[in-house]
Amino acid sequence: MSHNTAVMVEGRRLSLTNLDKVLYPETGTTKAEVLQYFTAVGPLMVPLLAGRPVTRKRWPDGTSATPFFQKNVDVSTPDWVDRRTMTHSSKTITYPIVDDLAALVYFAQAGSLEFHVPQWRFGAGGVPMDPDRLVIDLDPGPGVTLDECAEVALRVRDRLADSGLGALPVTSGSKGIHLYAGIGEGWTAARCVEFAKKIAVELERETPKSVISKMTRAERAGRVFVDWSQNSASKTTVSPYSLRGTAIPNVAAPRTWDELTRPGLRQLDFREVLDRMAAGGEQPGIPPAPEPERAGSSRRSRAAAGDLAPMLASAVTVEDFASRADPEVWALEPKLDGIRALVHFDHDVDSGVSTVRLVSRSGSDLTPGYPELLAVPEGLHGHSGVVDGEIVVLGDDGAPSFGRLQQRMGLTKPRDVRAAAEKNPVLLEIFDVLQLDGTSLRAKVYRDRRRVLDAIRLDEDEPWRVLPLAPADLGEALESSRTARMEGLVAKRWDSTYRAGRSASWLKLKHFLDLEVVVGGWQQGEGRRSGGIGSLLLGVPERAGGLRYVGKVGTGFSDAALTRLAGLLADASADSSPFGDAVPAVDARAAHWVRPEIVGEVRYSELTGDGRLRHPSWRGLRPDKSPDQVAGLG
Repeated sequence: MSHNTAVMVEGRRLSLTNLDKVLYPETGTTKAEVLQYFTAVGPLMVPLLAGRPVTRKRWPDGTSATPFFQKNVDVSTPDWVDRRTMTHSSKTITYPIVDDLAALVYFAQAGSLEFHVPQWRFGAGGVPMDPDRLVIDLDPGPGVTLDECAEVALRVRDRLADSGLGALPVTSGSKGIHLYAGIGEGWTAARCVEFAKKIAVELERETPKSVISKMTRAERAGRVFVDWSQNSASKTTVSPYSLRGTAIPNVAAPRTWDELTRPGLRQLDFREVLDRMAAGGEQPGIPPAPEPERAGSSRRSRAAAGDLAPMLASAVTVEDFASRADPEVWALEPKLDGIRALVHFDHDVDSGVSTVRLVSRSGSDLTPGYPELLAVPEGLHGHSGVVDGEIVVLGDDGAPSFGRLQQRMGLTKPRDVRAAAEKNPVLLEIFDVLQLDGTSLRAKVYRDRRRVLDAIRLDEDEPWRVLPLAPADLGEALESSRTARMEGLVAKRWDSTYRAGRSASWLKLKHFLDLEVVVGGWQQGEGRRSGGIGSLLLGVPERAGGLRYVGKVGTGFSDAALTRLAGLLADASADSSPFGDAVPAVDARAAHWVRPEIVGEVRYSELTGDGRLRHPSWRGLRPDKSPDQVAGLG
């Protein structure tokens, strides 16, 4: 852009001035670059501003100068900019409404870097409506990192999910994180404030050393302030995608929840946001409000049943978790390869009658399939409750064997169940307790629930067991679980309450192995990959010669990797299988064969009983290796 210029924006003529003025001295970012940014993000930002009164924070002379807030439209504001008038206790203000790109660019041209809006919109006749979204502002106090703020954000997300609300995390561009949730009818501003404050108070009660819900600034050092007050009808919050008047041009940037689980979280600047948009893919948005209940629907009954649905762990890599593996914060358990079950039990001492019901993660009744678990063990005689655990079958090596457990799954006829139970008896490994003798323990922290578990005395020959904790040291725990051939570890916050659904307070760390492989064929993809590569058929060299088929991999590919592979596969096309007749017919029918000369690497969890890779993921090509240098499986 030139120094001054006139442009057309969506049919509106705008005069852009002083385009070479530096607005961010530290980075040299000019007004022209700021306007280009707002033009690029406008299609995403304007829908979040439209219909709301906009308060602008302006830096016409750049961020090294003193800014000022402006609410009113001034006399120079073009007539085509929409506006609404509100009477406050002491004054009347005419606010601009930024409902198109031209208005956004106009105000950015006037030095507006930050756009602040409330959580409600104007309705018909200019009357303020009830809020359509809820916001919780997480403000890290002195000495608190953004990673620690993210941990609190994940806990807030779990609370919102318990009420059926999804949430969008936005790194604020300044210090903290904003969480937005779409809400439906019946949510007044007062209700939003009360709801958000309840979450804040609960989190402070659970972890008073790391969370604060009170406004007192002097008490925030070392803690995250969970600001519930932004939901007041009179309050505003900086809009997602807005620039910030910080030293560098940071953005209030929508993020993914996966990003918040990774260490090293930081604020993003405007170039990084533009790069993300250029890379393609759908940008995260504020989740819609949950659908209202309809008369006669079963939603309420499902929600009631969900109150006793299992708590689920979020996946994280060992590398990502290692930096926060504090034994004072996290407990470690072996991760078992079995079937998750909530076990409802009752034992009457007088009659000696046991009642046991096994419920799967999806709510299915597992009880008929595992008769050896239906007697309440002696250590729980006279008690009733609900425990959480894993149904497993042990292999010859003493480790849970999912292959053997599969021989028990899906059986319904009593005769078949009995025969399978004799061959592959199951165990119940208990790792949590939700209720005991009529008292719910879900609101208790995990440390207290674990004390209850440790007080249960079960004989070694009982099919019910209490799963022991892994060593507190992460390195020792990983080594012991590998030695015991476990699937990995589950890390649980000592201060976590038991909440249904996926949670960042429980993390699963799986063991994975890396393997060099030779590509022997490929299959076409479907959906987004239709017509291209869907999966690769893999092998490893046999000692006696030839290529042993170890299965196929269909995940872990980047677009660049698929493009490169397409060329290599075309050049290596062959008429016959390099695996002989070892490929199952269902895979062979759709296969395109190639000469066994392309070497790559995959990551997998284990080998199945028939020698196939379990949970393989493509890691990349190994052009440094020839097929005869691939070590194989031994």
